[in-house]
Amino acid sequence: MSRVGDTSPVSVRLLGPFAVMLDGAPLALTPRLRALLAVLALDVGRPVPTDRIAAAVWGEERPADPRKAVQVLVTRLRTALGPDVVRTTSGGYQLDVPASAVDVARFEADLAASRTADPAEEYRLLRRSLGHWRGAPFEAVGSDLLLSADRPRLMEQALRAVERGADLALAGHAPDLGELAAGLRELVALHPLREGLWVRLMAVLDRTGRRADALAAYQDLYRVLRDELGTPPGAEARAAHQRLLAGSSNSAAADSTAPDGPAAHSTAPDNRTPDSTAPDTTAPTTKTPARTAPRPPSMLPPPDGAFRGRAEALATLDALLADAPRIAVVDGPGGIGKTTTVLHWAHRVPDRFPDGTLYVNLRGFFPTNTPLAPAVAVRQFLGALGVPPGRIPDDADAQAALYRSVLADRRVLVVLDNARDVEQVRPLLPGGRHCVVVVTSRNRLGGLVAVEGAARLALGTLPPAEAEDVLAARLGAGRLGAARLAAEPAAARELLALCGGLPLAHVIVAERAAGRPGAPLAALVAELHRHDSRIAALSDDGDRAARSVFSWSYRALGQDAAAVFRLLGLHPGPYLTVPSVVSLAALPEQHARAAVGELERASLLIELAPGRFTMHELLMDYANELVSADPPELSGPAVVRMLDHYLGTAREAVAEGEAGAGAGAGACSGLSDDEAPVLVGMVRRAAATGNHEHTWRIARCLRAHLWERRQVTTLLETESLALSALEALGRVPEQAGSRRWIARALGQADDVDDAAYDTAAGTR
Repeated sequence: MSRVGDTSPVSVRLLGPFAVMLDGAPLALTPRLRALLAVLALDVGRPVPTDRIAAAVWGEERPADPRKAVQVLVTRLRTALGPDVVRTTSGGYQLDVPASAVDVARFEADLAASRTADPAEEYRLLRRSLGHWRGAPFEAVGSDLLLSADRPRLMEQALRAVERGADLALAGHAPDLGELAAGLRELVALHPLREGLWVRLMAVLDRTGRRADALAAYQDLYRVLRDELGTPPGAEARAAHQRLLAGSSNSAAADSTAPDGPAAHSTAPDNRTPDSTAPDTTAPTTKTPARTAPRPPSMLPPPDGAFRGRAEALATLDALLADAPRIAVVDGPGGIGKTTTVLHWAHRVPDRFPDGTLYVNLRGFFPTNTPLAPAVAVRQFLGALGVPPGRIPDDADAQAALYRSVLADRRVLVVLDNARDVEQVRPLLPGGRHCVVVVTSRNRLGGLVAVEGAARLALGTLPPAEAEDVLAARLGAGRLGAARLAAEPAAARELLALCGGLPLAHVIVAERAAGRPGAPLAALVAELHRHDSRIAALSDDGDRAARSVFSWSYRALGQDAAAVFRLLGLHPGPYLTVPSVVSLAALPEQHARAAVGELERASLLIELAPGRFTMHELLMDYANELVSADPPELSGPAVVRMLDHYLGTAREAVAEGEAGAGAGAGACSGLSDDEAPVLVGMVRRAAATGNHEHTWRIARCLRAHLWERRQVTTLLETESLALSALEALGRVPEQAGSRRWIARALGQADDVDDAAYDTAAGTR
């Protein structure tokens, strides 16, 4: 028996992303240890047979001696958590912590208590039980047994709790119904075949004076059931519809939703797949206590503290807050300050968007990586909006519909940065009239202006007065920068002219100047002139200014930093870390860290998050030009070192012993959404450079992640490259695996673009 009421240094969360805390601090576990702890925690305080543990951890690929393998794994878990946390029993093992240390146990205890409570207390306990949920159960636990058997059971319990809570709220046991309609509307979008949710939505809409919306909800239910199942709504929904038509739903709803009424214990069938029946933890019924309410998404990168100017552009964006159009396209050449301007504006108006801010870099012009697929961005947004991965539909169109539904009644700012074309943007446009969308692009995106009525804002080079303000702000805080310019007016004018009104050039020049506070500006101008003479005249003055500044800044770097910058032209992006630089440049970690720090201080790298860096597209272009001039005997080994590093990091996400040849489909289920785009780029780079072993091995590690995220087009691309590599190597057995994955992905043809489909189909 578990020690109910005791305290424990260990706590486990299974209702959402898997997490284990030890003495209040998060503890990282390998995939196999996560699966072991999850299956034990699910039955906390009760013995779990060895066979069930082996099935949960290894599935169909069990080791030759499962009992011995489980014993070894339990020993490792005891080492991580403490010797007394897992107890050996006859025929199995038991997690020996209080039931209150596991969120599933708390959830089920609250449900059990609610069944014998009076209506008011029952409503309180149901709300508390749903507060334990943070998403679909067993996220980041790669166990087919838990996902296929235990997740659906827990989801059904939670959905019944939601329905019962709604019944009690309608019966008068909630302070108000203010947020109940929005929560139920989101739920029916996620579970459109569950009639019980529709019935309660109709009742709440009618009770709050929205009978027309309630009747429209019935029509939506009718269409869904007709299209999906070929059947009309059931008796309960038809009766609710008749009450609405008769205009007597207020009294009837009170009768039918009373604690002992027929709707109280609805078991309406739900034909959704197990992964799509997770409960809604963000809107269980009425107002959620502050401690369990989800925080609105806040995805904006930090603003530029030295931002100046662009008054006209900011005024145009301010106009979006007043009236239509609610979409703006900010276009202009690279380095002109589109992203900086939009982020500065967005951080000024957070109070106008109480439901949060969404941001994505669509990577439309990243030189060594393909643009981000809209479906990937939609899934990222749904996750930020609180929709658990298991409840996101597989179909890309259904995902976009769910995204629009979730945003229908919310006030959210959506920033779509670096879009390549209109097709990349349209699936990300919300359907509601309360949201504002700002798109940045080097292209004009005239289709958004013509069809969606977007406002167009074209950014050009900075006018002289604004350029001077920008440079002064970056040269020093307060009036120090302005004073430095005023002290050398001729040099200041020359420096501004050399920057060409390009904000990115101002940033790099100012960083260089700020790092040499004692050097006169005239000396910096002389350096720039020397490097400018080496840059061929280009048709675009902004490009010429950028290249002049890049060349000057590059030549001012120390030896290690310059070597790293040059080699970064081999990195496909979009993110890099110090350990990846260690491998790429063959430097000791201390030297690599110092080189990355020097590049970041010179504004040649941007630190997006602690330890995670990126580079502006123009700088990546320049680094690529530099390294392309190197002979293959220099760049070739660097590419191999880089690929070795990323293959190693991918394998670290695999359970110990599953990283070698022939690993199963779940081999890399631990990959994060930040790691995967880099690894996709590595597959492309490996294929392009003829590194066949790296191509197929990294692609294999991506399979599970790309399939789970329904990034089918990318999966087809990586598996097609892997198959070509395997054919070149003559590895016939491994080719079968790639062919199976290609066939599996082609089965999702609706989610695949035509080019990827044709390419992959030709490999079968």
